Amino acid sequence: MKSLRTEIAAITLISITVISALVMWVSIRVYEGLYEDFVSKELNALSENLANDLLPFMSSSEDTFSLLSILLKLDEYDNVEFAKVFSQEGELLTAYVGSASDEHTVQQTESGPAFDRQLFSLQHGLFVEESHIRVVRIIGDPALPQGKLVISYLIEQSLKASQQRFISSIVPFVIFILLAAVFCVIELQRRSLLPLFELIDEMRRIEETKDYAVEVNVEGKTEIKALTHGFNSMMSDINKQAELNRQKNKLLTRQQEQMEKLANFDPLTGLPNRQFLMKCLSIELSRAKRENSNVALLFLDLDGFKMVNDSFGHDVGDKLLCKIADLVSENLRADDIVGRLGGDEFVIILSAETTFEQVEEVANRLVSVINEEQFVDQWRLETGASIGVALAKDCEYNLTTLMSNADIAMYHSKRNGRGQFTLFTRMMQDDNHRIIRISTSIISALENDEFYLVYQPKVNQSGHIVAFEALIRWYNAHLGIVSPAEFIPIAEQSNKVSAITQWVVQQVCNDIDQILGQYGESTSISLNLSANDLKDDSVTGFVLEKIKLLGKRASAIEFEITESAYLKSFQAGNKFFEDLRTYGCKIALDDFGTGYSSLSYLTEFNIDTLKIDRQFVSQIGVSQRSELITVTILEMARHLKLTVCAEGVETLEQANFLIDHGCHTLQGYYYGKPEPLSSQTTDSFLPDLNNSLS
Repeated sequence: MKSLRTEIAAITLISITVISALVMWVSIRVYEGLYEDFVSKELNALSENLANDLLPFMSSSEDTFSLLSILLKLDEYDNVEFAKVFSQEGELLTAYVGSASDEHTVQQTESGPAFDRQLFSLQHGLFVEESHIRVVRIIGDPALPQGKLVISYLIEQSLKASQQRFISSIVPFVIFILLAAVFCVIELQRRSLLPLFELIDEMRRIEETKDYAVEVNVEGKTEIKALTHGFNSMMSDINKQAELNRQKNKLLTRQQEQMEKLANFDPLTGLPNRQFLMKCLSIELSRAKRENSNVALLFLDLDGFKMVNDSFGHDVGDKLLCKIADLVSENLRADDIVGRLGGDEFVIILSAETTFEQVEEVANRLVSVINEEQFVDQWRLETGASIGVALAKDCEYNLTTLMSNADIAMYHSKRNGRGQFTLFTRMMQDDNHRIIRISTSIISALENDEFYLVYQPKVNQSGHIVAFEALIRWYNAHLGIVSPAEFIPIAEQSNKVSAITQWVVQQVCNDIDQILGQYGESTSISLNLSANDLKDDSVTGFVLEKIKLLGKRASAIEFEITESAYLKSFQAGNKFFEDLRTYGCKIALDDFGTGYSSLSYLTEFNIDTLKIDRQFVSQIGVSQRSELITVTILEMARHLKLTVCAEGVETLEQANFLIDHGCHTLQGYYYGKPEPLSSQTTDSFLPDLNNSLS
């Protein structure tokens, strides 16, 4: 690519050359004119002299030698073509042929009468014809002419020779002038463009260094100064924009890092999130499959975390999660991966080539450290961990199946008492399929009347039936008899327990007339409510609507709720129970002594009945400590003017102990199993040892 300097130099050189050529051409043209004028003047003078010399010899036409001798003076002139002398009558007296004449001209001169007549006919004067100059001069006085002299001068050859001499003499000078001019122009151009090239060099340095914080100080002409000022202004703007772009890029980079972190890491604990865990697990499974090795996956769920959130607030719950995350990370090996799946669930990927003994060691260590009391702020929290363990080889390295297996094993740990770990087995998968089938069959079971109620009697100290507890049962043609202990937790987890509760309430309302008609108007019927029911406005609204329709018979209804369920929905529960009391319903606190067992709660619970849990009743006659607790509960209830019902009574010894210490109502297999309403045929039951039910 040509530079500006080269282009300007080329243009300047061409311009000077063209101008010089034009000057040369004009000079030559002017020189031609001047040379022609000069030759013309010379010929005029020469012809006049010759005419004067010829005049004495014009009187004798015989003296041609003398005439020719005079004309021979023309030999001194190289470019004279010919000269002819004519008499007054037009007769050619003599002719001179010069060295500039060619053979054709000679022939014409010697035998060209027509040409001679043409020459004689020319008027007096000087004539220029193409490359010839012809001078016609009258010999003698113009008033008395003696003849004519015609001289032909070949100016072309003379002019060429003169031009060659002129050009050869002037060309060196012109070349010198041209070279000097070119040198001067180039030097001036260099000096003029030097500031521009300095500016270009500075621009190249900026291009290499990317340093726009510069100010160029270049002196020069007005245009250069204006260009420099514009360059500095542009660099200042670019530098400001570059700095702004750097700040934006830095911000964008930081935001991108934050987005990547948010996309791959849990914002609360800083552990890998579900998305990142799945990527890591997929990579580990692919590698293990290639190497035919194993990968162990631990699914960890905190026990009682929801209670922490409900009791101490989500802020304490979040801090507990962070502490658990740190504990888990500290008790893993360097190559193990731990992440938070969501909520209080964590996933741990143990490195490849991990033996079952190592898996067991890690799981036991995690269960142990998490089961210890954790201190968050000023609170001392009791936590636990249920862990499910699954191995990649058991599911043929399928990621989804591996996660599902670990989840199933974790739920088995929870069902088996929590605070432990469980290794997945095929049998658990079958159990899980049953759980799924139970969950998906609940609604259809309600629609197909597969559920039914059984009533377990409650007797007073005299053995008379004074109440019944309504208990739900389920028989399915494919699942068989499904225990409430099996399907109620599943219904709670799948948010279907509210539909079951509504069905139970409706069925009790349908059966109340028969029960009261058979056992008397003072008979009461109790039914159970869960924490989910108290939180569900549709359930509480439905219950209140059905109770309202019962009118006076509503006083026969008693609702039982456990301590933990009551506390989970304390505010909503109190409001709901107050509404029930306006219709005459009673409230019983079920499983008392197994929940929080804080006596301060009794001052806030607005209840009518305490139900002593079966675990205390079963220890009567076995454990003095349990007997002491039972007696204490009975004494406390008496002072609080609460009715006490003991459940799980299975022996006469248990019954007599409870009656002797003032228990108002007894319930258990000793008095009667839960049976359908049609099986309840007597209004009193006086058991003895032989009638105790197993």
